[in-house]
Amino acid sequence: MTILDAIAVAGGLRDFARQSKIYVLRFSADGSRSRIPFNYKQVIKGNALQADVQLEPRDTVVVP
Repeated sequence: MTILDAIAVAGGLRDFARQSKIYVLRFSADGSRSRIPFNYKQVIKGNALQADVQLEPRDTVVVP
């Protein structure tokens, strides 16, 4: 499942969602975490398709 897939399964974005500020919190095996930015607007326009990464177990998609 990609980030776009997860957003679609969740029912899409609401009007007040900050589409350019979405990120994925990814926890690694050593316990550290990383933050992967995702600009929904750019991906939908086709400008940043490489940003639509595959989600891994324990990833959290945050839509502020």
